[in-house]
Amino acid sequence: MARTLARTALPVALALALALLLPSGWAASVYKFQSLESCETAARTEAGWVCGALQHDSSGAPYASFRGVPYGRQPLGELRFQELRPVEPWTDALNATQEGPVCPQKDVFYHNIAQPRGVSEACIYANIHVPLAGLPRMSQKQHVAGLPILVFVHGGGFAFGSGDTDLHGPEYLVSKGVIVVTFNYRLNALGFLSLGTRRVPGNAGLRDIATLLRWVCANAAAFGGDSARVTLAGQSAGAIATHLLTLSPASDLFQRAILLSGNGMSEFISMSPAYTKFVTNMFLEKMGLNPQEDPEELHRQLVDAPLEKIMHANDIVLDILGLLTFTPVVENAFEGITPMLDDEPEALVDRGRGGSIPLLIGFTDSECETFRPRLTEMDIVARVEATPNLVVPARLIYQTTEQIIPLLIKLVHSRYFNSTVDMDNYIRLCTDEYFKYPTLKLFAKRAEAARPTHLYRFSYGGRRSALKLAWNLTYPGAGHVEDLTYIFRPNTVFAPDEQLPEEDREMVDQMTNLITNFVKHGHPVAPDSDEQWTRAWVQSPQYTSLASPYHIHASAPTAWETSTKDFFDRLYAVGTSSG
Repeated sequence: MARTLARTALPVALALALALLLPSGWAASVYKFQSLESCETAARTEAGWVCGALQHDSSGAPYASFRGVPYGRQPLGELRFQELRPVEPWTDALNATQEGPVCPQKDVFYHNIAQPRGVSEACIYANIHVPLAGLPRMSQKQHVAGLPILVFVHGGGFAFGSGDTDLHGPEYLVSKGVIVVTFNYRLNALGFLSLGTRRVPGNAGLRDIATLLRWVCANAAAFGGDSARVTLAGQSAGAIATHLLTLSPASDLFQRAILLSGNGMSEFISMSPAYTKFVTNMFLEKMGLNPQEDPEELHRQLVDAPLEKIMHANDIVLDILGLLTFTPVVENAFEGITPMLDDEPEALVDRGRGGSIPLLIGFTDSECETFRPRLTEMDIVARVEATPNLVVPARLIYQTTEQIIPLLIKLVHSRYFNSTVDMDNYIRLCTDEYFKYPTLKLFAKRAEAARPTHLYRFSYGGRRSALKLAWNLTYPGAGHVEDLTYIFRPNTVFAPDEQLPEEDREMVDQMTNLITNFVKHGHPVAPDSDEQWTRAWVQSPQYTSLASPYHIHASAPTAWETSTKDFFDRLYAVGTSSG
């Protein structure tokens, strides 16, 4: 061993504090230190040595896995709602062989495919998975050829989810020679509450992602990575966050971005001040607080409030709204605070913000089919019948007038429903409105401005679809998250030694190739790829269709997809003409 650190006992005060702040059992397992000599694999971060474990990728090759590594000081007590501070250094080697607790949440979507080891407000942890050949030996002072790094932002409506390997197993990707970083960021009220003040401007969760990116850049070399080749990727809400960061000051922390089933113009959220006020007031009332009270006093009461009380109020709001509570907001300007989002995303895109960052964008053909269980639980049909404006895009609701909303409702009904609302047609509306339209709209805007952009449509139903197996679902094509299961291994669904059917293995190979090629080269096709595969990646108005691993081709949008974009463009034109 090239270097041995002196062993010191965990300070008594720190141990007691951890025991009080973390759930039972976590003080011993998360902040556990050990001798460097006992590590299976180790890396030295700026804060100290981390002791990881050896795992095996999908090819059977070993890789180094560092889990539960703190990338910022835990946002506890007075630090609740604040931007993360740098992590405090440690002396002995930090045990990084187990994932940390996930951030406080109520999971209404992932269910049995998400199996967190615990839940805590002290949840600021990253997981770094490194091809073993790329990890510097401790005797090396410099690592010459750093590996490219994929930083992945998990989805979950800004309300639930984590970077854990239950759904985001790195086994497929590390076998292709890239470092994979997943992590937790603050969710719900703790991550996205905005009081419109300097103390609570909103977007704490986005700031967590920026902090993580700074941590990755500062520590890339320790894991054999290249800080000049960082790709930020996300799925669903994670894709929205990723796109927003391309429009923010944090865009200089990464070079490329991947957006899977989401972007900053997604229709199921609104970043307007009116929506922010609506959700905030509802939450404060459920907390038993007066929304009209002085914001500084509200902040004090929220800092002092028990976590259980905050999450109880948050969960009530989640049940009312269905799939999410708090979301990113357009921030007010405050001296000394750099806003993560200073205008509506579409306005920033139109001004060319983030245009130089190459994007790989993907969507599935049947996105909302995987939401069917939650939509059924919510009785969405009855909700729409009781509140007809639920069929109008959330963003548009806050850009129009009350007088025009009945006309917008009528237009949506004429396209998607006959005389009554039914679940199947609501699923189609949900897929088109929330996912296909924003994707096609962003792609068209970037293509028109000649911005580097690649788009795919994923419709492979799979021989053993992880989500359909886990949730006992049956539908043609691919739903929300299904493309992700061919990029990350869903370890809670498949046994460690389970072999997928050959066609599924081929799709894993195709999907991980397009992701890792983009990470390495800025293009989904490697420079030495065959001509047929290259021809599939063309500019607008075409995208790449992934219907099976043996049927990948350039395709124009279908007639329905073209009419969908035209319809919602017209809907916005009608809604904003008098809004």
